Amino acid sequence: MTVSEIEEELLNRKKEQKKIENGILKAIADLTDDDDWPEGADAFEMQLIITQLARSAAHLRESTATDDKKYIPVKKFTTK
Repeated sequence: MTVSEIEEELLNRKKEQKKIENGILKAIADLTDDDDWPEGADAFEMQLIITQLARSAAHLRESTATDDKKYIPVKKFTTK
């Protein structure tokens, strides 16, 4: 695998994680804006769902940051 392929793979992974993170945050916003919750759900259950979604988003953000710290671009030099 070349350096450019690794960089592209990392960029694609970050884009996918960002999409998921945005989806989670949108779900949280939708749940908190709703006046109508699913039938039979109480405030405690909804709070647990929102908390878990927020933790998932934070985990994605943290793992992306960790990946950034681990990745060190390496340039290969060739001699002729």
